[in-house]
Amino acid sequence: MKNEQKTSQDMTQILPWLVIFRSFSLAFDTSKLLLAALGILTTATGWWLLSFIFTLGYDAKPPQWSASLYSKSANPWSTFKKEREAWNLMHLAAAVGGQNQAFEIEDLVETEDELNILKEVGLNPNELGVGLKTSLLVNEGKIKKERIDHVMAFLGTSKKRGLLTTWPWFEERGPNPYLLATGQSGIPWNTGRFWDWIIIEETPVLIEPLVKVIRPALLLIHPDATFAQRLYFISSLSWVIAVWSFFGGAISRIVVVQIARNENIGAFGALKYARENMANFVSAPLFCPMIAIFLFLVIMVFSLLGMIPVLGDIFISGLFWGVFLGLGLIMALVLVGLLGWPLMVATVSSEGLDSWESFSRGIQYLYSRAWNYISYNLLAVGYGIVVVFFIGFMASFGVYLAKWSVASTPFIQSTNRSPEYLFVYVPTSFGWRELLLQGAKVDGENIVVDGKVDQTAYRKYLGFDSETRSKKDSLAWWNIIGAILVAIWLGLFFLLVVGFGYSYYWCASTFIFLLLRKDLDNNEINELHIDDDEEEQFTSVLQKPDSTTPEMSPGAATNKSRSLPVVDAPPRNDEPEDKTN
Repeated sequence: MKNEQKTSQDMTQILPWLVIFRSFSLAFDTSKLLLAALGILTTATGWWLLSFIFTLGYDAKPPQWSASLYSKSANPWSTFKKEREAWNLMHLAAAVGGQNQAFEIEDLVETEDELNILKEVGLNPNELGVGLKTSLLVNEGKIKKERIDHVMAFLGTSKKRGLLTTWPWFEERGPNPYLLATGQSGIPWNTGRFWDWIIIEETPVLIEPLVKVIRPALLLIHPDATFAQRLYFISSLSWVIAVWSFFGGAISRIVVVQIARNENIGAFGALKYARENMANFVSAPLFCPMIAIFLFLVIMVFSLLGMIPVLGDIFISGLFWGVFLGLGLIMALVLVGLLGWPLMVATVSSEGLDSWESFSRGIQYLYSRAWNYISYNLLAVGYGIVVVFFIGFMASFGVYLAKWSVASTPFIQSTNRSPEYLFVYVPTSFGWRELLLQGAKVDGENIVVDGKVDQTAYRKYLGFDSETRSKKDSLAWWNIIGAILVAIWLGLFFLLVVGFGYSYYWCASTFIFLLLRKDLDNNEINELHIDDDEEEQFTSVLQKPDSTTPEMSPGAATNKSRSLPVVDAPPRNDEPEDKTN
């Protein structure tokens, strides 16, 4: 054992980046999984509350074009398009208008003339002979072929929705790992499909904490966003940064203590440290959007002066455009600096620095060792794809085996008690509903067809519609209650499964920070900042036992991986005790 540990230490001295491979074993820890699950729920709850507040006053349907309705506007068509795009943006972010929203002609045309032409011919992508109609329009010179191709590519397709409001159980995370591995997902593996799956579906799952930060940041700088929407997006961005700086900092603290002291402070110890350093954890990464907003306001104030005719064109916008360009570059640097957000959090968790120093350290490491940072992250992502898929596969396989075992009970099929009905409310993310509803039928029709849930058969199975309800196969009220209870169990388990990806992300990010720190500052990976009260907490469990404790056997002492600090025993007083008052 000693030789193996020594060999491992020697290898990490020669190839320090090998420590990244410890992320899997450290991430698979109950304390970290619970912290990750709690962080996921906290993020989703805060985002839901913000979406509820900022969507008040929005109509359930997007604005419709009417020349008379917009006649009072200086530019009626432009005003309509801005309102339509703003509504679509809130549908994308907060699912305004519900689920069944598809692209209409009004979303895809650029001019009023295009709208009138396409409305006149009654363009419908599902109609027979639609190709002939569009060809005639192009040949007559009424509309360009590129515009027709664009409209036909999107018309009738579903709009993306709820990027900031979808609960974690229903977020799209790609096909189910078990169905994918066993060829039951209904997805053909054509040439290039593997890399599409890796880049488009699996990698975002692995770096989901960073994706959750990037989403509101991109919406914030969207050209069609209104002032109120920008307030919504900056609030969502601040919330997710604050939540994951806190919980990510707690996870990172457990990691650095495990590396430096070989101790596990647990979820409560990590939360205690995160609470005491909350201001530094939260404010360090928030310097990025705060600086960008300040520079944005500076440019905006000067732009007001630029609205003055002649004077603004020449002296403000013209002569000072170089200043605007410089401020814009600084904004770009600090916003891209959000990629170094995990480094700022790890700085606080390992060195206890204040928020500004942690922010500066993260930016410095990001830009001065950009290639190292990229290469370490690529290694962590490549390894993480394997381990996250493995965890997803094992979790899905275990859930499937539990269902399969129940379904194999003697006489359960003949009594119509097959357990598929228990899984009608399980998470849709990772394809769990498709996995567990396999075999369920309603009036002889499969609910899962080609790896997807048929929504018509699904609703009939649930009995939502009295006209299409099956008297034989639709669920009764007691079936629904049982399904809800099963969904609660599987929902909690699912949070831990998803939480592993978050836990791995913060473990790997902490190792990457420690590697960059070693490279730039020559600090050893196992160096750790400990406060005075923490030192008492650690040394209290590491003190030498008193004389009444039996001595440790030589074999047990050999298996220790580190030496413990020795505290001298108090001097003995051999004189008899004076019992007189």
